[in-house]
Amino acid sequence: MDIFQKTVQYFPMVAVNIILRNSKGEFLFVKRKNNPAKGLFWTPGGRVLNGERIEEAAHRLLKEETGVEGELNFSSSTFFEEIFPTHDFEGRNWKNYSSETKTVHYLATAVLMELKNQGDIQLDSQSEDYKWQIDLPNNHPYLNNYFDLIKPHL
Repeated sequence: MDIFQKTVQYFPMVAVNIILRNSKGEFLFVKRKNNPAKGLFWTPGGRVLNGERIEEAAHRLLKEETGVEGELNFSSSTFFEEIFPTHDFEGRNWKNYSSETKTVHYLATAVLMELKNQGDIQLDSQSEDYKWQIDLPNNHPYLNNYFDLIKPHL
C-alpha cells in the first residue's frame, strides 16, 4: 500500500474547491472521471499539500486541472467536513483506495477566482468534460456549501 492510500485510510485531508468565474459571470464546472463525485459536474480543486497555503494550492490545482490561471478574489477560512463512503452498493471499492479504507474524509473550503484570460480549457485526466454556467449543475450538498461560502463576495 502506498503512502497516499495509508494517509487516506487513517487521516482526514485538507482540500480546496475553486469557484472560477469568467467575464460573463459564469462558473466553470468539470465532469469528474474519478471518485469522489465521479460522473458529476463539480468545481476544480483537490488536496492541499503539506506546507502549501490554501491560495497556493488553488493556483496550482487550477493550472493542473484546467490549464488556465485565475486571480484570487476571496479565500474562505470556513471548512466543511465531507465524508464519502468508498464502497458502492455492490461492495466494490473505489479505484486507488485500499479495501480497508471505508471512507474518504475531507476538511474542505472554497476560494473564488476570476479567470485571468480566456484561454482554452485543457482538462487533466481527472475530468472528461466541462461547461460554463451561472446555475449549479446539481444539488449536491457539498457543492452547495462551496457556493454558500463565496455568495457574499459575488
